[in-house]
Amino acid sequence: MNYAVGDRSVNAKRIQVPLWALVVALTLALLATPALAQEAAAPAAEGAEVAEDDGLPELDEDDPMYWAEMREVYVMQQRAFLKEGRFALTLYGGIIPNNIFEQYLPLGVRANYFLLENIGLELAGSYAFRRDTQLRDTLRDESGADAQEVLIGDGQASHVNFGVMWSPVYGKLAYYNDRIIYLDMNIFGGAGMVVAQTQSDFNSGRSTTAKPEGVLGAGIALYLGEHASVRADYRQFIFAKVNGGVAKPSEVSLGFSWFF
Repeated sequence: MNYAVGDRSVNAKRIQVPLWALVVALTLALLATPALAQEAAAPAAEGAEVAEDDGLPELDEDDPMYWAEMREVYVMQQRAFLKEGRFALTLYGGIIPNNIFEQYLPLGVRANYFLLENIGLELAGSYAFRRDTQLRDTLRDESGADAQEVLIGDGQASHVNFGVMWSPVYGKLAYYNDRIIYLDMNIFGGAGMVVAQTQSDFNSGRSTTAKPEGVLGAGIALYLGEHASVRADYRQFIFAKVNGGVAKPSEVSLGFSWFF
C-alpha cells in the first residue's frame, strides 16, 4: 500500500519492523543491564575508600541483641577461673551466741576439695574460747537472794565435722563497671563430733566428753581472684544434752580462703 507525502510516495512495507525482532532486542537489553552495573561498580571496589568490615554481624533493630551491640555492652557468661579439681584452705573465726551465760568464740580451719564446680567436700575443725557474759551476778530468786551458781550443762570446747557442700547459686557483682567480683551461695550438710565440758548437776564437777553431732549450714563466698576468697558461713550443730533433750547451738563465722 502506497501513501502520498507531498511529491513523494513511500512504500509502508519497506519500513515495517517485525514483532519478533523487537522482543529479541528488548531481551538482550535487559540481560546486558546487570553486566554494565557490575562493570561500573568494579572501579569503586578497587578504589582506596572501601568500607571496613568490623567483624560484627548485621543485626535487625528488632533483634534483642541490637542495642547491646550498639551500646557496646558486654556480659561475661562464665567464670574467669574454676574450682573443680582444686583444694581450698580457710582460716575463720566466729561466735556461738546461744547461751546467755556463756558465749563461745571459735577459731578454726576448713579444708575443701571440689569434686565438681558446684559440689565439694569439707573437713572442718575449731577450738572455742569461752567468754562469761557476767549475767550470773544479776540473777535473783523470788526472795531477792543472789544466785550462787548456774548450771550450764554442756559447755562447748571444740567441733570437728565432715560434710558435703553444694553451691546451687552463682552470680557476679560489678564494681564501678571496672571490676567483676564472683560469688556463690552454698548449703552444707554433714556430721561430726563435739568435745563438751558437761556438768550434770550443781554438786558434780565438769567432765570432758566427746559426743556425735549433726551439722547443717549455709554460706556465701566472694572471690577476689583465682586464688583468694572471703567466706561468711552459718552452722547449726545438733547434739544430745547431758541431762536429756537436744542442744542446737548456732555458729556464725567469717573466713579467708586460699585456693591451690
